[in-house]
Amino acid sequence: MTVTAGLDPATYTEAEILAAERRAIFARCWHFVGLMSEIPANSDWLTAEIGGYSVIVQNFDGALRGFGNVCSHRHARLRAECRGNGHLRCPYHGWTYDKNGVPVGIPGNAEWFGLDRRAREDLALPPVAVESCGNLLFARIGSAGPNLADFLGAYHAIFAAASQTLGIGFAEGEVTWRCNWKIGVESAIEGYHLGMIHPATFKPFVRAVLPASWNGDHSLGPSLLSETALASMERIEARLGLVRLAASDRYDHYLIFPNFCLTITAGLTLSLQTYEPLTPDTLRLRFRLLTGASDRPALRDGVMGRAVLGAFAAFNDKVLEEDRGISEEVQRGKALARRPACLGDNEDRLRDFHAAWRRAMTA
Repeated sequence: MTVTAGLDPATYTEAEILAAERRAIFARCWHFVGLMSEIPANSDWLTAEIGGYSVIVQNFDGALRGFGNVCSHRHARLRAECRGNGHLRCPYHGWTYDKNGVPVGIPGNAEWFGLDRRAREDLALPPVAVESCGNLLFARIGSAGPNLADFLGAYHAIFAAASQTLGIGFAEGEVTWRCNWKIGVESAIEGYHLGMIHPATFKPFVRAVLPASWNGDHSLGPSLLSETALASMERIEARLGLVRLAASDRYDHYLIFPNFCLTITAGLTLSLQTYEPLTPDTLRLRFRLLTGASDRPALRDGVMGRAVLGAFAAFNDKVLEEDRGISEEVQRGKALARRPACLGDNEDRLRDFHAAWRRAMTA
């Protein structure tokens, strides 16, 4: 048995630490920002937050381009909504940008600005790298680093297959937690708390927590589903005629460092969660729940389908609410703590999450 020390409590409370994380971690890593299926057409766009930096990804006749979501003119956000369709145009004064981020449409340019081509190119939006893995869309703020396939490593093929087979959304949302983003991730990646925090929800859902495995800074925490949970998933599959990724009795929970969790349940549903830092003691959790297509789409999309998938979404909401409550209590405790947390062997994913954090912050 090995007991190790966690991160210093100050890393969860100090603004200077969050600022350093944004430079050392969030600017360098690939981050999940949305689904390819959400922006399939010309002029479709979506927005996301990466460590407090707002980005926009736009479809230009099939080519996806990413930029900082701030107009070069007077710094209004180009888009405030999560997604939509339209030209890349600022809502404040109408500056319009092309696929290279160059402002090609400036109302009154000849009369008031006199910006030639070179001057407009100098005002181009800062680029954001964009790559896809199946139906999953990722972005990276920093210009240097590995491509997405190398970043995801062995998980790339798994995620591509899962996101393409289980690509139809049935629930999504965002909630704010009053805690540091790392506490949110920590609540997601360990099963030690199930009996205390989820005794009537998630605990009966799991029969056994299996040993974790690692893929660079990323990790997989699998669990075996209970007979009750498996029966429930099989009823969903049968009643709605859903396509299944593969027959499975597992709940596979992946963490993509630093803050993206992807979960495949019984090969039937896909959960995507991102823990976005807002302030040192506040995060925004964005989530999507997806499943496969149906050979009976009228049933899947009808009253029965809405009821069955709605119950699954309600279960997800309840578990997240339970995690939110205890995570906010942990945040209050961090402000009072005088020494690092004490991590046991059953908290090995936390230990390695902390190790990855330390490596990234000192790289």
